[in-house]
Amino acid sequence: MATTIKNKYIPTISPVTLEERLDNDGREIISYLRNVSVTFGKGIRAIQAVKGISFNIYEGEVLGLVGESGSGKSTTGNAIMGLVSRKEGQINILGRNLPKNINKLKGELNKFIVNKTQMIFQDPANSLNPHKNIYKVISEGLDNIDVKSAYMKIFDNKTLVNVLKIIKKEKYKIDYFNTFDKIKYNEYQNNKEYLKIKELLYVNPLGSIEPINKMVITYLKLRMEERNIFTLGKLGTKAIKRKLVIDILGSVGLSERILNRFPLEFSGGQQQRIGISRAVVLRPKLLVADEPISALDVSIQAQVINIFNDLKKNFNLSILLIAHDLRMVEYISDRIAVMYKGVVVEIGTTDEISKHPIHPYTKSLLAAVPSIDSHKKSLSDVQYDSTQHNYDEKTQPSWFKVGSTGKRFVLGTKKEIEKWAKEA
Repeated sequence: MATTIKNKYIPTISPVTLEERLDNDGREIISYLRNVSVTFGKGIRAIQAVKGISFNIYEGEVLGLVGESGSGKSTTGNAIMGLVSRKEGQINILGRNLPKNINKLKGELNKFIVNKTQMIFQDPANSLNPHKNIYKVISEGLDNIDVKSAYMKIFDNKTLVNVLKIIKKEKYKIDYFNTFDKIKYNEYQNNKEYLKIKELLYVNPLGSIEPINKMVITYLKLRMEERNIFTLGKLGTKAIKRKLVIDILGSVGLSERILNRFPLEFSGGQQQRIGISRAVVLRPKLLVADEPISALDVSIQAQVINIFNDLKKNFNLSILLIAHDLRMVEYISDRIAVMYKGVVVEIGTTDEISKHPIHPYTKSLLAAVPSIDSHKKSLSDVQYDSTQHNYDEKTQPSWFKVGSTGKRFVLGTKKEIEKWAKEA
């Protein structure tokens, strides 16, 4: 248990193994890294950008990855996306291991990664093809998937979400839907899958559950009629693709009227919304957002962050949010990992990291955030000096669990962490 000295909270400290630190605690892991190292160059010119990092990204969470420029944040994101080769370690996405050499990322595995992971870049203007109109920019990725299957999966998921909202709103408790909500089903492959989900979600509840909310019955019948328009082939691939694009534009606050315009006709904030639409139209499970707001005006940064928040809730997205602006990271992230010179030095819940930082580098990052608080220490008081550690061949840092939640881990020696904890 934690102790209190003169009304000051002192968190508990205990050493942990790699397995304990990365225990998923029953949560579904979308992606994990194990001892990943990335090196650029060879021989005396070699630079190790990422040094043996390990962490999990869980379903439906936003993991903020923070650190100063050159800390290895973007390289980590690129490695997860299969954009850079790695020297050592394992990267796994939804049960599939990525090869260390990106030149071996081919065929079916490459298609799988493209469909399940997407990236949003720092500069939206440079990431959008200026010679293609908005419809072509957003719909380009849809050419590589079964559009009908993708749309039906999205349609059925939306039906389920809305039914659960009705039940909750009307204070009805129908165990069937609560059970169905936990069912994990993959992308539909053929008409048998359409019929299977149709039977489970649309047909069974109408006759097998009593009493049932009349609003639910009415809604399911309307949705089933709309669903039949697609399953019976009354709409072609082109029409379905256009509907997918229009729907995703609406989710980021843009109108279908922009479809025939070109990227350079828009402001930076609008371009980033278009970039987000392009990434999310494929409904990936993991989104890597690399400094998505740093190139935008302060006045619209919060708007873009709110879009990420909405997408996370509506599509159950897992997001790796790479940033150096801790204000925005605190606002949206469930957990935060802090990197310094290629090494993760602290990871934990947003509340723990932002309110009770332990590692001195984390404290220096928080001190760099502008504040009107007159009681806050000045930046000069908390500057980080890596030479304070005195690490050598005999004395090396290791991971410790700090606090009672079991979700915050700090890298250092036991003596260091005991000292830092008292100063937290």
